[in-house]
Amino acid sequence: MKTRRVGIKLRLVLKKFYLDLKQTHLKDLRNGFFHYLKKLPDIIHLKNMILVIIILSGVTLIMFFQRFSALGQYFEVRTPSYGGTYTEGVIGQIDKINPLFINSEAEASANKLVFSGLVKVMPNDVITPDLAESWTVQEEGKVYTFKLRKNLKWHDNKEVTADDILFTIDLIQNPDTRTSLNAVWQNVEVVKNNKYEVKFTLPNNYSDFLRVAAQPILPQHLLKDTDPSSIKVAEFNTKPIGSGPYKFTRFDQTGEETIAIFDANGNYYPHKPYINKVRLRLYENFSDLYSAVLRKQVNGISQIPYNKIDAMKNIGSLNAYNQYLPRYKVLLFNLKNELLANAEIRQALSKAINRSEIIAKGLDDKAMPVYAPILPGKEGYDKKLNTNLFDVNKANEELDKAGWIKGKNGIREKDGKKLSFKLVVNDDDEGKKVGEIIKTEFEKIGVDTNLIVSDKDLFQADYIRPRNFDLVIVGQNVGTTTDLYSFWHSSQVNDPGLNLSGLKDRKIDKLIELGRKSNDKKYRDDKYRQAQEAIMSVSPAVYLYDPIYSFAVTKNIKGFDQGKITTPVDHLNDISNWYVYDKVKN
Repeated sequence: MKTRRVGIKLRLVLKKFYLDLKQTHLKDLRNGFFHYLKKLPDIIHLKNMILVIIILSGVTLIMFFQRFSALGQYFEVRTPSYGGTYTEGVIGQIDKINPLFINSEAEASANKLVFSGLVKVMPNDVITPDLAESWTVQEEGKVYTFKLRKNLKWHDNKEVTADDILFTIDLIQNPDTRTSLNAVWQNVEVVKNNKYEVKFTLPNNYSDFLRVAAQPILPQHLLKDTDPSSIKVAEFNTKPIGSGPYKFTRFDQTGEETIAIFDANGNYYPHKPYINKVRLRLYENFSDLYSAVLRKQVNGISQIPYNKIDAMKNIGSLNAYNQYLPRYKVLLFNLKNELLANAEIRQALSKAINRSEIIAKGLDDKAMPVYAPILPGKEGYDKKLNTNLFDVNKANEELDKAGWIKGKNGIREKDGKKLSFKLVVNDDDEGKKVGEIIKTEFEKIGVDTNLIVSDKDLFQADYIRPRNFDLVIVGQNVGTTTDLYSFWHSSQVNDPGLNLSGLKDRKIDKLIELGRKSNDKKYRDDKYRQAQEAIMSVSPAVYLYDPIYSFAVTKNIKGFDQGKITTPVDHLNDISNWYVYDKVKN
């Protein structure tokens, strides 16, 4: 009661002090301060003052120790702990999990989890050991010898040996297997030195071979009795056994969604993955995937469409990462088409394409223009070829000069034939928009264009493999180093090769071969530059743009290193180091 009376008296005095202060000039403040200071003993008894000081000191000490203990988190060392689940949303279906036959982003992601190669390409193009613990390079880059780790296990606990390496490469090289990887491994000789050592002898030295050695390996003991021509439809593809960081467990069905379940591989080297379980939730389109993001059903999203990049950045639970990959979208001409076999027509079509309009209207400026097959900073890059040749007037003049006359409907004809083509694009938003823009641009020069929008799942089977198109827009990933072989060497004209235009030119072949087999950087640069110039001179394609690659992951996923990568699925290369939980290091 006494304390309460003191408190009331103190408040009254302070209130009077406040009212007096409002009416006091600055010069009177000093006198007022001392006046009240003299009256303080009359207001508060000494014991009460001591009590107040003790209470205030206690509060101060408590606050100090709270702040001090909070600083501990900045000085204590925390390490990853095992547990948790990571769910990634991907577009497409998984028909098979086999690294020799990958047809979708979903299949690429599944293969990255299940299988491993001799080496692994980590973010920022760092090559690290995987199945191999070490390697040597001899004879000026023609001979590579890899020493395998001992006691490596397949997911069924069988040992991984050199026989598995030989079996996989032999399978790739066998034409009956019909894998597009055949081109990379042509004429490479593989020999087993012993149970844990293999030697590769290349027909020519190849500076990029270590990246090729990241090729995922298949188990011989499960596939040796399967005919190579049947590997693509083998039961193994739905019940895969690999040696990668995660083991495939099963498919779950949730309504219309399919979820692929993977468990951590306890035998994985150098350590078991920290995250216990990975789930790939499969969606037919990004609209459904985006809804799942908003419902917090997924932790990671790869290849975010250009028109959702900004929206993803605004979701507080996500960290978004953007970068340009060594890839581009390209319009390919099928040279088997009677009209497109004419270089004059191809060159006129090339001049009609306005990349700036495509990027601005078709991709909301989320891309950069590309004009030639070799990107800036790569061996063989030539600035003079990296120029914009867009000129509608010149395109019209060239077609007029070639005898293609516009009719009343605005479409050109010659000798009773219409200048008309089928343009095939993917059915995503980007493909449809870009296709419509190019169709409109071709109409401006009198070219009739039938736009065919293909379902993603049928794009390869219906159009790419049978070369069933006049014009087609595809994506090409050229990797970290310059290698034009897969896309422009004559040996790659037929399926499963990737020379989709059907260009056959012995001069180009020779220049590519000379560049590939040289260890002299200056020499390689010169040969690739010449090869690129030769390709551009015959106009088998129109290079369009490099779209921004965007990936997002929830903030509770730690250890994620989004350095520079080469392909979209490479963001999973170091998934064994990701973690959800951590602990204080002892």
